[in-house]
Amino acid sequence: MKILFIYKYEFVEPLGIMYLSSFLKKYGYDCYFIDIKFESNFIKELQKISPDIIAYSVTTGKHKFYLKLNQELKKKFKFFSFFGGPHCTFFPEFIYEKGVDAICRGEGEFPFLELVGNLEKEKEITEIKNLWIKLNNKVYKNEVRNLVEDLDGLPFPDRELISKYKHYKKMHRRFILTGRGCPYKCPYCFNHSYNKLYQNKGKIVRKRSIGNVIKELKFIKKVYSPRRFRFIEDIFILDYKWTLDFCDVYKKQIDIPFTASLRFDLVNEEIVKALKGAGCITVEAAVESGNEYMRNNVLKRNISEKQIIEANNLFHKYGLKTFVQNMIGLPDETIDMAFETIAFNIKCKPSYSWVSIFQPYPRTELCEYSKEKGYFNDDVDSFEESFFNRSVIETKDIKEMERLHHLFSLAVAFPIFIPWVKILIKLPLNKFYLFLWHIHRAWCYFFKVKFIDLSELFIRE
Repeated sequence: MKILFIYKYEFVEPLGIMYLSSFLKKYGYDCYFIDIKFESNFIKELQKISPDIIAYSVTTGKHKFYLKLNQELKKKFKFFSFFGGPHCTFFPEFIYEKGVDAICRGEGEFPFLELVGNLEKEKEITEIKNLWIKLNNKVYKNEVRNLVEDLDGLPFPDRELISKYKHYKKMHRRFILTGRGCPYKCPYCFNHSYNKLYQNKGKIVRKRSIGNVIKELKFIKKVYSPRRFRFIEDIFILDYKWTLDFCDVYKKQIDIPFTASLRFDLVNEEIVKALKGAGCITVEAAVESGNEYMRNNVLKRNISEKQIIEANNLFHKYGLKTFVQNMIGLPDETIDMAFETIAFNIKCKPSYSWVSIFQPYPRTELCEYSKEKGYFNDDVDSFEESFFNRSVIETKDIKEMERLHHLFSLAVAFPIFIPWVKILIKLPLNKFYLFLWHIHRAWCYFFKVKFIDLSELFIRE
């Protein structure tokens, strides 16, 4: 039984795919990987592999690209198609699309293993938990199984799978998950819906042991010689004691610069000092909105202005770069509120102010609110791959919001231009503003927050 994962490069390692591959290989299955960005003729490569199953991990917006690709492949080859990822978890109706044979909701290791085994043995596949299966034009819907409790029992992500491409093999950043799950209920994020899906199905927040994480890091350090690590779980410091102990061991045994995501109200001086001492160079944390009402009533962040300012002061005191996350174009948000977010970011003095255009992703509370208020018509296919170009909701100031998005980080970096920004957002020069945003973001990524090395741009397959 041959399983092929198809992906299109997005400047990160596809950890979800890599975890599935290593898990399936543990049980003796052959896994393959095609990144269509790096294949001059991926059809020829697919013919050589001749897979029994083709699998995709999809997010909302990118689902259209992979669906179309799968439909084209179905015309030329015979295979079982399997879709996972956030889009399928929260919009399982995707199973009704032409060419989709199965979708997975939630964690995929054990469901996918069961599906592969049953297909190989020609056993029943319609009652596998987590999966919605389409068979003979009938859809079988199954509830989710319990969450994986023992993360240490999972094999490390399969980095060998993607190292067939020089770009991945030579990446100077390596992405690590030290745990799974988030206890917070931000209404724009998938986590609150995810936690409802898994209610009474096990502990939501799970952490790998320090020894297990360090073992993976040592392996990567020895084989790939990275320049830095990026810990990509939602909140790296959720477990206070674990974080302090990990930082101590990391400095002694790994000692490579890293970045991590935090939450402002969990930050204190001891944590910041430990992160800095261990080698942390950049921290990511979300303001989301500088307007108190929007941040704590609409977005339910429950974080005060004082907590955010004090945390940023600690980051500056210990010399950490800061990547502050924001959103604009929210339901009920006005232009004045968005400029409050810019003003508050200026107070925080970030190394870079990241901003997204709000997207009402399926099954989130703010999606439902947007529909109720008439801002969103519930057209899932209206989402684009990027959440930087435009909004899919309709509000009074949305066009100005889109332009303000493109000028947001520049306004924070150069406050003297804010009066000009207020004029420019009234002019329909979106493409030019977006070009400026890309240039400033690239500069900050390379030289301020150090998320990307310039050398990575020049790796060719």
